[in-house]
Amino acid sequence: MVAERNVSYVKEILKAVGISPERIQMFHCSAAEGQRFQNEATRISAIIKNLGSNPLKDTNPSKKEEKESKKKKTE
Repeated sequence: MVAERNVSYVKEILKAVGISPERIQMFHCSAAEGQRFQNEATRISAIIKNLGSNPLKDTNPSKKEEKESKKKKTE
C-alpha cells in the first residue's frame, strides 16, 4: 500500500535527522470502529505528549524573531 510505504519512508527520514520516528504512526479502522479510532488517537496523542515538543520548532527562529533581527540590522 502506498500510504504504508510513505509512512515507513518518513520514519526513516525522521531517524536520519535525529527525531523520534514514533511521531508518525498509521493504523487502519473502518467507519464502524469509532471506539477503536478513539483509543488509537488517544494512544498516539499520549506517545507524542511524552516525546515532548517538536525539536525542530526550538531550533528555527520564529517569524517575530526574524523581524526583530532584521529591524536591528537596519538600525
